[in-house]
Amino acid sequence: MKKNNTEEKIKIHFAKDLTDKERATFETGIKLGALYHILCGIPINTNENVIKSIEIGIEQAISCQPYVKSVKINLRRENLKGKKENEFDYDEISGKTIEADLVVQFKKVEVKAKIKWIEDFEYPLMYIAELNEL
Repeated sequence: MKKNNTEEKIKIHFAKDLTDKERATFETGIKLGALYHILCGIPINTNENVIKSIEIGIEQAISCQPYVKSVKINLRRENLKGKKENEFDYDEISGKTIEADLVVQFKKVEVKAKIKWIEDFEYPLMYIAELNEL
């Protein structure tokens, strides 16, 4: 199925009055939610090879989704525990650990979004940092 043909077939499932900006932000929200919920709960320790492999693997997986132009994940190492000194010495990824930058482009709309732990709220905020028409 060709790209233009696919988009036309998918378009019929969305509201007819949906703007490209609205669709771009919708698509961004899907990717942010997927990225966050895929990462949460993954077993991890402080081994740099383990951390990098998770960051790169999830970046590559999210980049497979439609309209993703770039994704960068930074797992905040200062929030990780576990040196694997015994079988049970590991941590798990949580909202305090995740920082991410995501760029989604739908047609001529580019959305730059982030996930960042906001200490004042004790909350992993997902937000749109920029919304640009190209």
